[in-house]
Amino acid sequence: MIDPIARCPEWLIDRIVNRGGSISFYEYMDLVLNDPENGFYATGKLKIGKSGDFCTSPSLSNDFARLLAIQVVDWLLDLEKSKIDSELFSIIEIGPGEGTLSRDLIMEIVEIAPALTNKIELILVELNFGMRRRQEKVVNNLKDVNCRWSNIEDLILRPVNGVIIANEVLDAFPVERLIFSGSKVFRQGVSLKKINDVYFLEFVDLKPTSEIIEFLEESNSLLKIEFPPKHICDRWVTEWHCDVQSWLAKLSKVLINGSLLIVDYAMESKRYYNAMRNDGTLISYRDQVATPNLLKDAGLCDLTAHLCIESTINYALTNGWKFMGETRQGQALLALGLSTFLYSLQNISSNDLSAALNRRESLLRLVDPMGLGDFRWMAFQKDNSNDLILGKRFLEEPIS
Repeated sequence: MIDPIARCPEWLIDRIVNRGGSISFYEYMDLVLNDPENGFYATGKLKIGKSGDFCTSPSLSNDFARLLAIQVVDWLLDLEKSKIDSELFSIIEIGPGEGTLSRDLIMEIVEIAPALTNKIELILVELNFGMRRRQEKVVNNLKDVNCRWSNIEDLILRPVNGVIIANEVLDAFPVERLIFSGSKVFRQGVSLKKINDVYFLEFVDLKPTSEIIEFLEESNSLLKIEFPPKHICDRWVTEWHCDVQSWLAKLSKVLINGSLLIVDYAMESKRYYNAMRNDGTLISYRDQVATPNLLKDAGLCDLTAHLCIESTINYALTNGWKFMGETRQGQALLALGLSTFLYSLQNISSNDLSAALNRRESLLRLVDPMGLGDFRWMAFQKDNSNDLILGKRFLEEPIS
């Protein structure tokens, strides 16, 4: 049955026809987000913030950056104390969005530890030119700290020491969507259906690739994830973040010594691959509204899928990373001192009451367990000397 609102835009008709009339969901997600001429990210259509398509932690206020900077400074000072032979320590943000986190983070680092000012550089890794143009307007006014754009391949040629941050990045990686029906598994695809000279999008079942079969076998043996779970409904659906392993492998070649922090939607495998979660985790966002209709307004919406925590950790361990720990964002920010920020609002004068209330709302949203507070922080360490010790303040008991 064709969904009448899943009308295919003209540009996507051409892309699908050129690929034979059907494409995998992975290809569909990559096109609608990253197509150079029409993708949601590539063209800069994406709007982040309270009046945009969705909010991120940095878009609420600079408090997220102020708290994150405390942990980043700890890591930079740990690197400095370790006597690593490096003129500069690099702060690399993957997928910097509007650039506000990078800007605010550098400003806070300079304020917390001014002695680091001449010892750090900011590197932004952004694939989409539409987003890069917006980032340039935000970060080019930074003083005293060198800022440059690069790609992962160039960084591999000249690896660095420092900190890599991937905040709300991996959830937008294209995923394979898997369908279990009877005793078979299918690769979900997207096809064209023409009705009265109008093209619509519809899901189709495709033959699974050898990589999908290998993923299922490895998950069963290495992670003890049962595929399919017991008591699933017919046509039970889930996702596979097939690019995360290669991404972690590349980043391990970018960093000589330092840390990687991933902040994103994520959940444990027992919740992710659960019989009750029969339609996966994928969701579409536009104008602050979420919908499970993944084919609606192709190229005009964000598509996002949760990570599996155990799979992500396993991919990291097999690619040269050491696992430092993981926790929910709410707990991490409280450990870094968010409660002291809230307490300081008591000293705000009545003339600034409106600003204080807005800031209080933003701080509480950062730790809201039903929203941003449920994001997961996963930290990993790269250590070529085998004696580098990096602090884990974000995993400590909350500061009261």
